[in-house]
Amino acid sequence: MASAVGRVLYEDDHILAVDKPAGLPVHPTARYHKNTLIKMVQAERPGAFLHLAHRIDRETSGVLLLAKTIECDRALKRQFEERDDVKKRYVALTWGNPLKNERISLQSTNTFRHREPLELDRASRFKVKMRVARDTSPTALRASTIFTVEAVAEKNDRVYARVSCDLETGRQHQIRVHLASLGTPIVGDKLYGPDESAFARAADGELTEADVALLEIPRHALHAADIELRHPITGDPLSITSPLPTDLAEFWNSIAS
Repeated sequence: MASAVGRVLYEDDHILAVDKPAGLPVHPTARYHKNTLIKMVQAERPGAFLHLAHRIDRETSGVLLLAKTIECDRALKRQFEERDDVKKRYVALTWGNPLKNERISLQSTNTFRHREPLELDRASRFKVKMRVARDTSPTALRASTIFTVEAVAEKNDRVYARVSCDLETGRQHQIRVHLASLGTPIVGDKLYGPDESAFARAADGELTEADVALLEIPRHALHAADIELRHPITGDPLSITSPLPTDLAEFWNSIAS
């Protein structure tokens, strides 16, 4: 089933799950007003109650949940805030192999937990940017991600990895900051990659040829692949999955082949 905002992955009387495409902001901001997922889906279903249960970045693709009733909206938001029987898994393509960082402690052959706290990066001119915080910082927010390196590939003497990312907390830009802090930023990341000034140029539609070559792909390679939760109304287990989209699959295949 299709929607103006992406394929419908799941729907019942209480929940709508869509496969958000990359590049579509989920809610209005100072820069994006009308062409947002929530505005578009509300226009597609006039008069219906539809509220975002959570958010994902504009360039991130994948599973996004919306509540269709007030009761479900309250219950879903409580579940996400309390991390109550909710599992969220992302897939990232990175420059470099996180397993090569000496700071990690493996839980198994290719899996490790990363627990660096986060805070707003007040030194950056971009007010949305986060950074790793010192444990003693009064603004430090606990953050924990479990990373599993699923595959490693090399092309033109550059190493890449496909990484499964399980969120144990839900901080802003958590996966992107944690991977960048290990020296393996996400491919295409304009804010946490090799040149943060590309973030402003991209927002203004002014990326240079050098930017495009450096970033390799038009958007950051992060995909919300799975959400597992207890249905907020029925209590039944619910699992919703989005396959890796064509742009990221083709990029990875071009490296791994």
